[in-house]
Amino acid sequence: MHQGGPGQDRGIYLSLLASLRSRAQLPVVVFTFSRGRCDEQASGLSSLDLTTSSEKSEIHLFLQRCLARLRGSDRQLPQVLHMSELLRRGLGVHHSGILPILKEIVEMLFSRGLVKVLFATETFAMGVNMPARTVVFDSMRKHDGATFRDLLPGEYVQMAGRAGRRGLDPTGTVILLCKGRVPEMADLHRMMLGKPSQLQSQFRLTYTMILNLLRVDALRVEDMMKRSFSEFPSRKDSKVSGP
Repeated sequence: MHQGGPGQDRGIYLSLLASLRSRAQLPVVVFTFSRGRCDEQASGLSSLDLTTSSEKSEIHLFLQRCLARLRGSDRQLPQVLHMSELLRRGLGVHHSGILPILKEIVEMLFSRGLVKVLFATETFAMGVNMPARTVVFDSMRKHDGATFRDLLPGEYVQMAGRAGRRGLDPTGTVILLCKGRVPEMADLHRMMLGKPSQLQSQFRLTYTMILNLLRVDALRVEDMMKRSFSEFPSRKDSKVSGP
């Protein structure tokens, strides 16, 4: 168990990443449930350099090509300069506060194996097929907009499932950093093996939607309803219970 401020966190990550590097367990995605902490953790590793000279050259040329799409003044934005410096050392940050072009650059360099350590929020695990050899959870608790709570089974599986690259790694490694408290075994079991929450459709048919659909000859209201996610469970159940 570790508890402390940014200085201690930096020491924890330097030690952890050195161990992963020595055991050939990079690249790693570190899931952090705060944009500020993503930036803070990456910036705190100013002494860490994980790329070879040839990799640095490849990253530099790639950055030049991509950033040429920006106006001259935009290339000097603090976020652009800072991210470029991180990327040259094999580090990256990915969250909703990052400029879209920089997120795209990070994703492409990560897919090429040039980003060795990526600090990301959970949005990185949604829809982007970017597996790593190792996944680290900076915390097992997140703020859901109302309160802090433990990760739900579906959330854990979505992120932990990024560990292990198909065709490259026989296994994936998942590491939980216990900072502040060591979780109870029952809580770990519930998070890792519990039943994922059932998806609930948010589709609502309104009068305005019906009127708009009536104006479109190519799509009937009945067709719209049949194609909605809210209809999928009922169709599935009817097939199971049917003759």
